[in-house]
This record gives sequence, C-alpha cells and structure tokens, in this order.
Amino acid sequence: MNMEKCKYLLFCGTLALWMAGGFQQVYAATEPSSQAIQQQSNKVTGKVSDATGPIIGASVVEKGTANGTITDLDGNFSLNVKTGATLVVSYVGYKSEEVKAGRGPLNITLKEDAKALDEVVVTALGIKRERKALGYGIDEVKGEALTKAKETNLINSMAGRVPGLVVSQTAGGPSGSTRVILRGSTEMTGNNQPLYVVDGVPLDNTNFGSAGTNGGFDLGDGISSINADDVENMSVLKGPAASALYGSRASHGVILITTKRANKDKVSVEYNGTLTFDTQLAKWDEVQQIYGMGSNGTYSYDAISNTNKSWGPKADGSNMLKYFDGVERPFLIVPDNTSNFFRTGITATNSAIIGVNSGKTGIRFTYTDMRNKDIVPQTHMSRDIFNLRANTSAGKVDLDFSVNYTREDVKNRPALGDSKSNIGKNLMTLATTYDQEWLQTYQTADGEYSNWNGMDPYNVNPYWDIYKNFNKSKKDLFRMNGKAVWNIDPHLKLQATLGAELNWFTFDDYKAPTTPGFEAGRLQNSAFRNRMYNFEVLALYNNHWGDFDFNATLGGNVYKVNNQTTVTTAQDMKIRDVPSLTSFNEISVVPGSYRKQINSVYGAVNVGWKHMLYLDATLRGDQSSTLPTGNNMYMYPSFSGSFVFSELTKLGDLLPYGKVRMSWAQVGSDTDPYQLGLVYTKSKYAYPGYTIGYIDNGTIPNKDLKPTKTNSVEMGLELKFLKNRIGLDFTYYSQISKKQIMGMASSWTTGYNYRLINAGKIENKGIEIALSTRPIQTRDFSWDINLNFSKNSNKVKELDGESDMFELEKASWLDVQVAAKVGENFGSIVGPDFQRNEKGDILI
Repeated sequence: MNMEKCKYLLFCGTLALWMAGGFQQVYAATEPSSQAIQQQSNKVTGKVSDATGPIIGASVVEKGTANGTITDLDGNFSLNVKTGATLVVSYVGYKSEEVKAGRGPLNITLKEDAKALDEVVVTALGIKRERKALGYGIDEVKGEALTKAKETNLINSMAGRVPGLVVSQTAGGPSGSTRVILRGSTEMTGNNQPLYVVDGVPLDNTNFGSAGTNGGFDLGDGISSINADDVENMSVLKGPAASALYGSRASHGVILITTKRANKDKVSVEYNGTLTFDTQLAKWDEVQQIYGMGSNGTYSYDAISNTNKSWGPKADGSNMLKYFDGVERPFLIVPDNTSNFFRTGITATNSAIIGVNSGKTGIRFTYTDMRNKDIVPQTHMSRDIFNLRANTSAGKVDLDFSVNYTREDVKNRPALGDSKSNIGKNLMTLATTYDQEWLQTYQTADGEYSNWNGMDPYNVNPYWDIYKNFNKSKKDLFRMNGKAVWNIDPHLKLQATLGAELNWFTFDDYKAPTTPGFEAGRLQNSAFRNRMYNFEVLALYNNHWGDFDFNATLGGNVYKVNNQTTVTTAQDMKIRDVPSLTSFNEISVVPGSYRKQINSVYGAVNVGWKHMLYLDATLRGDQSSTLPTGNNMYMYPSFSGSFVFSELTKLGDLLPYGKVRMSWAQVGSDTDPYQLGLVYTKSKYAYPGYTIGYIDNGTIPNKDLKPTKTNSVEMGLELKFLKNRIGLDFTYYSQISKKQIMGMASSWTTGYNYRLINAGKIENKGIEIALSTRPIQTRDFSWDINLNFSKNSNKVKELDGESDMFELEKASWLDVQVAAKVGENFGSIVGPDFQRNEKGDILI
C-alpha cells in the first residue's frame, strides 16, 4: 500500500483520537499551579511535519513528565517546559523523536514506521484503530493482493485469504453471483451473507434472481460492480462483537471496502490489463462405459426414448439404431461424448486510471472495460465501470465524494437447477452411446423443434436453446456517496455521510414456439427498479489523560429501501420471426413492491491503559418497519477486551508482541416486508368473469413476530516472534442464534401452507488459525508464506417443538430433501437409504 495513503488513514485515525475540545494540555486534567508555571520558565514553539507536510495531532511531551500538548491543524505547537528539557514527539504510524528544547522555533520531521503502519486497521464505522486495542478478531487484505489474478467478481479474490470466510461461486459463470459465508450459517431462512460497506456506505448486494429446485437463473449481485483496481484494502469483521455497530443488516458479518484516492503525485496515469482463458472443468469421465442407451437391459428401436439413461444392453456394436435425424449408427460407446459442445472461454479486462492532486484537493477517475465469451457458445457479456472520487479540505472541513456507474449487458445466462434448459444437466445425462454432435440437427426443415427424445419437456436440445431460445439482461447501476467531516479541534469531530444507490435491471427470457413445455412460445420480461438511501451522522471524541486513552462514538442512521418489480409475461406467439411483446396474443402484467426502513442510534466507548489493557463497549438500537409495533425496536450490546502481555514480559526480538482477547456480543435481525398481514394482488388477466384480485398469502401472518437474536463469545491469542517475522493468530468462537423467523408447515384446513413463527435454534462453534511467516528477507527481496485453517461445527439444536425437520429444498422425484434437521448440520441432505442388518450389510 502506498505510504502516503497509509499516512492518510493514520492521520484521520489520530484526528479521531484527539477529539474533545478545551484542553490545551491533554496530559493535565487541571490547569497547572502557579508554582509549576514558575518552574516552566521556557516557552517552546515549533512545527511537526513529515516528508509531505504538517502533521495534525502529533503528541509533544516533556520527557519524564505528564506535561504535553498536540499539534494544531497546521502542525504547530507551543509548550512551557523547564530549561534544558527534552521533548518526546510521537504520532501513530511514525517513529518517535526526542529533541532538546531550545530558544528558537523547532522544526521536527517524523519518519514513517512501516511496522506501526501495519498494525493500524479499519474497524466498524470506518474508524481506524491499532490492532492491539481490539478485543475481537479482524482480518485485512490489501488491494494489491486482489489485482494479481483478477476475477470477474471482486469478492472471488478473497477465497483462501481469510480463515472462516467461505467463498462459493454458482454455475452462473462470470455473470453470476458469489456467495460468501462467515463462520457458518446462522439463520434457516435468510441468505446468511455479510453486509458490504464501501467507504462508509452499505452496498446493495441484491440478487434479482436465483436458482431453486425447479430451475431459474442467477442474475448476478451488487459487489461485482466494484473494480479491484479501485480498492485500497478490505477488512473482514467476522464476529458479532466486530460488526455489532452496523445493526441487523450485519448479523452475518461485515466486509469493509476502502477505495483509493488520488496519490500524492500531481498527475498520474495508470493502465492495467488482464487476459484469462477458461476451459471445461468436469468431463464426466467416471461414467460407466459398458452399457448403452436404454433401461432394464433393453433399448427403444426408434432411438428417441431413454436418451438420458445408460442402462440398456451392452454397447458392443452388434446392432444398428436409426436416430431422429434419419441416420443409422452402430450401438457403441462414444467416449467423452459431451466435451466438444463447449469452447474455450476468454475474459479481457482493461482499466485506465487518471489521478490529479493539487494541494489539499485530489481527483481520481477510473474506467474499466470487461468483456467475456463463456465456454457455452452464443454466451457473452460486457461490463463497463466508471468510478470518480474527489476529496478536498476547506479550513476545518474535509469533503469526500464518489460516484460509480456500472453498465452490464449479458446474453444467454446459463439456466440452473432442474431447469428444462440447463445445458450442463442435459448434456451430463446424455446416454453413453449418444454423441452430442448429432443434436446439431436441432430443427426441422420448417424451423420447428426436432423430436430427438420423445419431446421430453425436461431435457431440451442444447443447440436449440442457444440458437433458437435466448435470454438477455441489462443493468444500469448508479452509486453516489458523500462525506463531510468537521474537525472542530484535534479532539472532536462531527461526520455526516450520505449514500444513494439507484439500480435499473431488466431480464428477458424467450422460448421459441415448439419448444417442449412452451409449444406456443413465451416471452417474459422482468423489470426491477431498486432505490436505496443511507444517511449517517457521527460524533467522534478522543483524549488522553496520563496513562489512559479514551475514545467515544455516538451516531444515528436512517436506512431506506424502495424497490419496484414488474413481470410481463407474453404467450401464444403469432408473429414468429419477431420476439417482442407485440408478437403475442396473451399478455399479463404482475407488479410488485418492496419497501423497508430501519432507524438506528448507537454508541461506543473504548478505554485503554498504558497501551496494554483495553476495554470496549458498544450499544445499538434498531427500529425496523418489517416488525410489529411493540417488537420493532430492539437493542443489542457488545463487550470486548484485550491484554497486551508483551508490554510486561519485555522479551525483545524473541516475542515482541503477544495479546489475548475476549468478546461477547448480541446482534438481532428482522425479516422481509409484508409478513404481518394479508397481501392483496390484482389478477394478471382482465377477461370477463375472471377474478379481479385475490389474497396472495401462502403463509399465515404473525402480528407478534420478534427479531432473531444471536449471542456470540469469542476468545483469541495473537503472537509474533523473531522480530515479527513469524505471526500466529488463534481464535475460538461460539454462536447461538435463536427465535428464528421461519415459515413452518401448517394444516391444510387453515387454508394456508405455512405459518410464520419465531422458532428454532442454530449453534455454530469453531476455531480459526492464521500463520504468517517471512522466511527470507534481504535488502531487495522478501518472501512471505501465509497459511490459514478454519473449522466450523454447525448444528440445528431445536425447531418448533412439534417437528424435527424443516425443509429447505426438495427433489420430489427422488424423495430427497435439503433440510434443517434437529441434531444434524444445517443444510443436510436427507433421503431414503438401503435397509441393513446389524453388520451393515444391505438387506435384499
């Protein structure tokens, strides 16, 4: 990380550390006595700077006394000291200097301390703190690590870098979303993903569509609009104690993203480019290669039945079969019969960056162009990201603004799950004697669907899907952040942050006429308009009294979401050459809305003693619009502490740093809107005699719903050995989430399928180990080896007391479920098995 940017982060952190006005001499709680004034007969003045300019808030102390002050906004100081006294000048992130007090003004230049810079991290609310002061675990990843091997989604680059963080990509390819889980799943019905905060403003990571049992499309997420070239660093707050100040939105953890500013050079120009290639990973080469198409040892002579089964007679070539395209072929195994369908994918990413800095004003502009051709033919996407960040200072006020615009176009996202058009599934189940190349005859001379498998509606010809059917999406995303900081004095500052996110997303899914299951043709257009607003005000105070450090934060936040959805479905296509809504006879429109608001107040107090013992306490209260009056206001506290025992042991280079830490926290979470009452929906048809509207509830509302609560305990040990060249971080945690908001099965006699209740308890406990080493270090070369390990034990402890299993998804044709079963891991696969005797042998 650029030293100037490190200095800036520490500069802002120290401004927060010297907050509360009124004390000229922070080390004296009262004004000096007249006798002391007589002894301090020499008034010393001076200025403290670094290589780039004055330092605000540097500590200047008369050595051996509590007499001291700090530098003002121009780096100047004035202090009465004894004649011949020595001044100790220090600032977080810099090496301390000792200077003899003289009669003339002193000009003191501090040098950066790279070791100290590494120990400053970004914590909740964007506050910079020394790592040793934290009573909970936090992991930080520098921006350079994310650009070495660029991913189409920034968060994919975090895989394997942080213990306890699990990154999983869907089969949606580059245009799909990425799922991130921190320390296991804590809710049975939520998405269990962390909150992303960019430069102090929460990011809307909504996925407009995902796959379920019956298929669907992964329509991407919000984090993909962040360009890795713009990231300064990412901090991962895994435990509730670390993320409690962010409230119910952060019940699954927080990932803080700090973006780059213009560097200290007056004008800078940068170009970054990457080119990656993708190939098919799964070859299905473990499929048996003896028996061919068919079932029960036989096959169909017309060769259009059982095309997805490989349990026919032995494929020895003794027979000839006539296939749907009229060609006779020998009944033989076709090795690797699917791979030739795919191509080599390619992704090209190019970024241009311009930075301008003049005095206290900086502007940084980034343009990123990403183009992708997927391994599936006729599938491609483009993503353009424009990012502008400007910052300036006017007197005691610092201003920081950023604007981000993302434009994304995708053609033919892959269908997922058990979708009729899931190309991977349809190829994977192809019989071992069937070559996918034969399916290139996907249409008749009249342009209609070729019946290659008995018009099986669950396995559509992949070539028909990519050349006749199509889907396409378009996204326009605007993200705007503004921050104003009023540095009232070196002790106190007020900060206001305003963020807005506007997202327009459209998705068209077209099925050509004669497609199995859509014989009349269908075009479905889904239009989403999401608006998210976030406003926050903070007061930050800090001071030092003798051996004590004190920090306090008080803030309030308003979070508001207003989303609108319109789904237009057109069927019965009459003008078959023009896939537009006007070409269909039957059109229905279903509107939808999603509105939610959370009002919050919160505070934090941090106390340190002799840079050795630290205690933290936080308290946050949320008021959610999705919960009933009386239960919609909920509080959750956190307490944490750390003891830096290396300050006592003084083992020098052998053990320069050692710390134990412990925290306890409670966080809560709410639910989606419209769960408290009946929702009425207008009918999508306007035919005479047809129902005008109806109640669109399959779940009994609950007017007494309460928030989910998660209690967490965390303990940790941090050690550094041999001049900090070996580091060890060990963490143990235990979390219990109870009062889950769940839709449990209801009796059909109620007229509903489910009832919404507070029930269920999930326990997560585990360990995390991070080992960092630098085995080789010379003047011009260093080699770092970092290892991490994590293990999470996740158990469903209880449900509603009446049942022991809660179904999440079900494959009804196999009687297999993904479920939350009491005593088992959350998300266990439950299904029938063979009956066995006492020895474990299968009973036949």
